[in-house]
Amino acid sequence: MHVAVLILMIAVVCALVYLIFRLGRSDYNQLANSMAKRSRESFEVLRPCPLCGKMLRRGETVHSVVFSGGQEGYATDDTGSRRGRSRPTDSLAHLFGCPYCYPANGENRRICPVCRKEISAEGYVIARMFEKPGKKHVHVLGCTQCRERRKP
Repeated sequence: MHVAVLILMIAVVCALVYLIFRLGRSDYNQLANSMAKRSRESFEVLRPCPLCGKMLRRGETVHSVVFSGGQEGYATDDTGSRRGRSRPTDSLAHLFGCPYCYPANGENRRICPVCRKEISAEGYVIARMFEKPGKKHVHVLGCTQCRERRKP
């Protein structure tokens, strides 16, 4: 019995050594490159909802109303002359939530990133939105409740 197991193990080792020599190094590179290409294609960047923190897939967006701000302009240097780069546009936005937390439900609570309190069903978050070509950045100023408390 022990001899049969030993012979079987030797056969498996020989088969593996034969396959390693037969494949060669270039085949390993091809295999690694094809696996890397497949993983890059299936890679998906998730972004969190600023209110409930739920991770959003491509195509899932935060319901928002954007109020138009200034138009794209030119940045100026110290002498006041224009340079060719456009600066980001600045807009005011009301953020209501993602498909998971808006309309308000008991499953996913909407939390203000500034005061850390729950936003009412009819409330929203006020934010400044900066847009560059191909990129958006949102700076949250507060929710309807905490912004009201700050007014003099």
